[in-house]
Amino acid sequence: MALTVYLSLAFLSLFIVGLTLRRIFFLRERARMEREGRLGGRVIARVGEMQPGSVKKFWLICRKYRVDGFLINYQGDFHAYVNRCRHMTTPLDFVRYQFFTEDGRHLICLTHGAIYEPGSGLCVEGPCKGLSLYRLPVLVDRGEVLVTCPSGDLSYLAD
Repeated sequence: MALTVYLSLAFLSLFIVGLTLRRIFFLRERARMEREGRLGGRVIARVGEMQPGSVKKFWLICRKYRVDGFLINYQGDFHAYVNRCRHMTTPLDFVRYQFFTEDGRHLICLTHGAIYEPGSGLCVEGPCKGLSLYRLPVLVDRGEVLVTCPSGDLSYLAD
């Protein structure tokens, strides 16, 4: 009985330490984003380093949420999305750093095989057909690509 109590207290202590560390890292990332950002967004890349067909992963702090996203240059236009399949909450590049289909015409979720239009985020094939990836606003300023947090209700960003 005493062993069970001690183990329970040990696990509770580890849980509390984990929560505390998670909060500290979150606050540190939010401060970093504020330092690196401007115009309400975070600088993700320089325009010249993002050739058509290229992808860059990033994170944002949007209110109380840490958002993992990806920026793409599709046919010369920049688009940013939350890195989460609409079928389930796995990242699109779950297996490896690959977002585009082999022919480069669509985005693909490597876990479920869902196919998305790069310009709109609309799922055109697979288990999430008709749904869209969550879009993140993109700004181009002084040769840099910035991504900002969406406005309105952000509860869909919860883990």
